[in-house]
Amino acid sequence: MERPSADGYRTDWLEAEQATGGRDHILVLLDLLRRRHGIRARRVLELGSGLGTNLKRFADANQVQGVESLVAAAERASAAGVPTLLSDLDTAALPWPDDHWDWVLALDVLEHLVHPQHALREARRVLRPDGRIVVNVPNPFDWRARWRVLRGAGIDAPRHFPGQSVWRYPHLRFFRHRDLLALLRDCGFEPEADLSCLQPCLPKSQHWSTLAGAIARRWPEIACSGFFIVARKAGTVGPAQ
Repeated sequence: MERPSADGYRTDWLEAEQATGGRDHILVLLDLLRRRHGIRARRVLELGSGLGTNLKRFADANQVQGVESLVAAAERASAAGVPTLLSDLDTAALPWPDDHWDWVLALDVLEHLVHPQHALREARRVLRPDGRIVVNVPNPFDWRARWRVLRGAGIDAPRHFPGQSVWRYPHLRFFRHRDLLALLRDCGFEPEADLSCLQPCLPKSQHWSTLAGAIARRWPEIACSGFFIVARKAGTVGPAQ
């Protein structure tokens, strides 16, 4: 059996999520960013890159690199054409010089870290002055999770890991929208675009997307399934590359 990462995460969960389309909403947002910013001939780094699914969206026209703590996931991603470094994001320094990468992705990884600020400060160090970081974290307490808590659900009210013992629950951090923005600013980033409203968790929101998006924008901590932020280094200006 595979040795899990420090937070108890396992590669088979990544496989199941991919097989059931659990990452599709993130891929849609990445495709939007790629079109919006014309991301081609750039260096794209992902922290917590898993099986390389996100980076494959950029691999045809960019230099991509993953960083992952699961041995099996890193090996499989590298074998599939996404070079992946095995490393501990909580403690290790990234092995690249300052101002090296154009884009850094940190998608659904900060909630697994004991020291997310360390990972973000390392990301800032290796990011070019005119580069961008893209961060997503799940919303642990949207309206659905709050209702389940009222009915007696435990800490995994969103049901990310059914059957997992609470003392091995892989999510170590629980971010509100305002908490993620504060963390980014504390680590030297300035939020530039907030796309959280594009992943509303309201019933049948696909049938009334404009209103659902407006509600999610106004009350993200109730109406968004996750918080998706694009940020730049604080004190820098210029177009995203």
